[in-house]
Amino acid sequence: MRVINGELEAYWEQGWEGRVEFAFQFDGNATPFFLSNGQRLTIFDADGSVLWSGEIRFVKRRFFDKHQLDADIWAYVKQKGVSYADWMDWFWRKPPLKAKLEFDQ
Repeated sequence: MRVINGELEAYWEQGWEGRVEFAFQFDGNATPFFLSNGQRLTIFDADGSVLWSGEIRFVKRRFFDKHQLDADIWAYVKQKGVSYADWMDWFWRKPPLKAKLEFDQ
């Protein structure tokens, strides 16, 4: 199992019309590392405490799921068991939240 430390990133590209993908940024990686089901993620709050920890299980977001960010962004999916608003907030934070990612190579 590989373990890497880095930061959360809501990755987007011009032409996506505000859509974001949930990614992980770490030293030595020049491209976004997109999160996928089955990986284990631990998200740390700004004070270093664990904000959330668990296995990534993306589910389709419902039409009425909204966030409160001052940004015209959206995503097709959210983490099962976490509100869409919280998940979007954690990935959009500036400075980015620190995190640990564990996955099979």
